[in-house]
Amino acid sequence: MNGCFINLQRSSARREAMQAQLRELGLTGIRRLEAIDAAGLPPAAAGAAVSAGEQACFLSHLAALEAAAPGGFHLVLEDDALLSRALPALLRSDALARLEPFDLVFLECLPYTSAPALLALWQSLKRHLPTDAGAPREAAAGVEILDARGLYNWGAVAYLATPRGLRTLPALLREALAAGPAHPLDLTLNRLVHEGRIRAAVLAPFLATPMLDSHARSTIADRPRAAENDALGGALRRLFFAGPVDGLEAHVAAYRHAPLTADPQLRLLADLMAQLFVITARDD
Repeated sequence: MNGCFINLQRSSARREAMQAQLRELGLTGIRRLEAIDAAGLPPAAAGAAVSAGEQACFLSHLAALEAAAPGGFHLVLEDDALLSRALPALLRSDALARLEPFDLVFLECLPYTSAPALLALWQSLKRHLPTDAGAPREAAAGVEILDARGLYNWGAVAYLATPRGLRTLPALLREALAAGPAHPLDLTLNRLVHEGRIRAAVLAPFLATPMLDSHARSTIADRPRAAENDALGGALRRLFFAGPVDGLEAHVAAYRHAPLTADPQLRLLADLMAQLFVITARDD
């Protein structure tokens, strides 16, 4: 398996951590690709749809795809990705042949917070995680290939570009760049998936996930962030990960039962949705 991880020259700690992780997993074909630094780009114009940091991220991912050798699969990682120990087995298995009809295969994402999307991920998790409570989650018995449409919301921490995708994606991303771009990279991918211009899948359980504190330490620091969104979204992604979930409860403790709204009907709606989700997941 060939691929790259995208890393800023000034982010040496992330680089060393990713290189150590790849060595431990035996993923010797994954090389560092120097990220394009927003500091070297012109400041974003007032009212621009994307910030300079988001544009630098977009350009870095495009460079990763354009640098890939044609004809094979290419794994693209951001340098805050935590990889499942189950990942190398998948990359060495005949499962890759099942991915050839797609352009992109996401190893994780922030899913739509809809009942169908979350139930699909939950059911995959329960089918493939070890039933022995003492077994590590990375001992997952297989992985499912789910259609990204209606499931993938955003995220580009870890994905496979297929041979088909390497032929089609660079031109589509350059087209989006020429138009602004109107959206950051991952939301551009969402739009391309929704419009049927690319075919994408999500692997479940997830075989990668962002570090839980990655948003707080993001190198794209020119957009305001909501702390509760980052904490809850990161925890949601980690929950579906074929790997350790240590510290997850503590990570969301400040938000898990917080009264996020003063609207009593909205609070009731949230409680009803939670109860209905649990009933459906339990009965399935």
